[in-house]
Amino acid sequence: MTLEGEIVVTLDWDGRRVLRARVRSTRPLAAPRVLAGRSAREAAAMVPLLYGVCANAQGAAAAGALESASARDPSVALLRARSLAVALEALQEDLRRLLIDVPEAAGVPGAIATAAAARKAIAPLLAELRGALACDADAPVVAVDRTAALGASLRRQVEGDVLGVAADAFAAFDAAQHFVDWSRSAGTAPARVVRHVLDGAPGLGASDVGTMPAPSPAAIGAVVLPALDADAGFAHAPRWAGKAVETGALASCADHPGVGGFVAAHGNGVAARLLARLVEVARVVVGLSAGDVAPRVAAWSPRAGEGAAAVATARGLLLHRARVERGRVTDYAIVAPTEWNFHPDGALARGLAGIATRDETALVRAANLVVQALDPCVACTVEVARA
Repeated sequence: MTLEGEIVVTLDWDGRRVLRARVRSTRPLAAPRVLAGRSAREAAAMVPLLYGVCANAQGAAAAGALESASARDPSVALLRARSLAVALEALQEDLRRLLIDVPEAAGVPGAIATAAAARKAIAPLLAELRGALACDADAPVVAVDRTAALGASLRRQVEGDVLGVAADAFAAFDAAQHFVDWSRSAGTAPARVVRHVLDGAPGLGASDVGTMPAPSPAAIGAVVLPALDADAGFAHAPRWAGKAVETGALASCADHPGVGGFVAAHGNGVAARLLARLVEVARVVVGLSAGDVAPRVAAWSPRAGEGAAAVATARGLLLHRARVERGRVTDYAIVAPTEWNFHPDGALARGLAGIATRDETALVRAANLVVQALDPCVACTVEVARA
């Protein structure tokens, strides 16, 4: 069984421009019903089976939240193993989106073989790390040199087929023009897509929706968890301090000078999101090639009997909150990145409103490109309604 559903985007179009974009989700968000009454171990084992996408991130979040709710803090080594699993999974997801889905939406040749080769290379280590997703698991021993060897191989592939330049150099671009020049000179699929957007509609998908502040445990505890308790519908349509915000690579790169400069020059739309995702990919492969992985999983107990876990996924912040009494789950909540970015008044809806075109086919193509740049974790259908 999986808990997926779909997202339907309806564009109210008057034949010249989009007047409004309506976003409707059929995602059931049924974790409370499915997990209630189960032991922490049973619940943690079930969660990865419920999700066809980002199962490792979901498993890491569940295990961390349930351990913390049960007053058992995961070890540093275990959190590192989970962070490695999440990083590898995120890299797979990013490459699939950058090399297959986004180019297809843009009408640009993709690189399916490159994405498939990376997935094949990552799969063995990711399978070994699966045990780290169990509640109260022992941390698997993964040699640093093995991580570095895989990282070096992935780095060569990314530099050759995704970036077209050295990963550390790309991550260090500190001005908008560097990214523009790169899109003109690199021959990779992502570079061609960025060039396609800059040449056709540089501000495509841009909106006045800001990025999520750094989601530290303190910030989540002060802003998100109280709202989750106060509003039964929060997990379906979350807001940060009352405002819709965007999570994901653009938020993670909020302090990156090159990405910030690009947003200032061209807006926070499709091109900026793709470049931020590429910066994230570059950072990951540089770290992995050194045998290192940045922390991606945080778990803590806000109060007795309650645990929370925040995971930095390919799509942004994934939050799990669990309550456990006498060894059994009494309440469970998940707030996923898609719910932030595909909020009815969020980055997608506001980024699609105002698109100007008299060609319905071109409109659907542009809308699908905005969708793919925001990277939903479920299928998304775009419909046009004559206004």
